[in-house]
Amino acid sequence: MTPDLQPPQLSRHTFFNQPWWALGQAVEGHAGARINETATRARAGLLNVVSVTTIALLLTRPELDPVLYVGPFVLLDMGLAAATGLTPLSPTGLLGTALTMGLRPLWKPTAPKRFAWLLGASLAAVCLAMRLGGATPQSMAVVVAICFGLTWLEAALGFCVGCWMHARIWGCEACEVPYVRR
Repeated sequence: MTPDLQPPQLSRHTFFNQPWWALGQAVEGHAGARINETATRARAGLLNVVSVTTIALLLTRPELDPVLYVGPFVLLDMGLAAATGLTPLSPTGLLGTALTMGLRPLWKPTAPKRFAWLLGASLAAVCLAMRLGGATPQSMAVVVAICFGLTWLEAALGFCVGCWMHARIWGCEACEVPYVRR
């Protein structure tokens, strides 16, 4: 190796942000904090399971009233993720991060993710308001189906509709930080 060539820098990630209330993690070469997209996609997959279960219950066992339980949980989870990132307060963020600790991190800017999570919290609030307003289980299932579609796009295809909307409205910086595995 010649003295002019430097070994590539690794992008490392930790379980908890530093400081713990930071929205993301500091990544070398970028001024702002970043969110691990790999963990975000795992979290979306977990929320996808929650949404499909809620739809099934709404359509087959509406007397169980799943929205009264799932709505506040998703609203809180999305709000906490928008405030402090995936860890340490978002339950699905913690689990998604734990599931992906051994995988390659893919770093994304925090602002589009925060916007997407606030949109997710808004959908949860709409569904909960519909339930409290006496909406039919079928109409609530439509809103939850939208959530299902959005989380499926994120988990399966890596396409975040909220991030896409954020980029169209406010623009977006370069999204991926190079990663080299040694």
